[in-house]
Amino acid sequence: MPNSNGMQLLLCYNNEGVYVSTYGKATKSVFLQWGETPSSVAYISTGQIMGWGNKAIEIRSVDTGHLDGVFMHKKAQKLKFLCERNDKVSSLSLSADINGT
Repeated sequence: MPNSNGMQLLLCYNNEGVYVSTYGKATKSVFLQWGETPSSVAYISTGQIMGWGNKAIEIRSVDTGHLDGVFMHKKAQKLKFLCERNDKVSSLSLSADINGT
């Protein structure tokens, strides 16, 4: 995690997350409870984290774990890019026709 000198990690298992030190001890009293199990989690420079799963992308506060926003989607496999800039999150979905039709 940023601002931790590499000494803090977000450990996620199923739909739960906890902050731990590199020694495995809890570093925050914050406990994350995702709405669905995320397949990936990423830090956003605004002090938030994104977790995306099969049906939704959740944005949560790093400090409190509070749910700040949810993007619902139908097909995660079509999600190619998820970007954050100037406090805004955007996604780009691409669908290529490999048969040329």
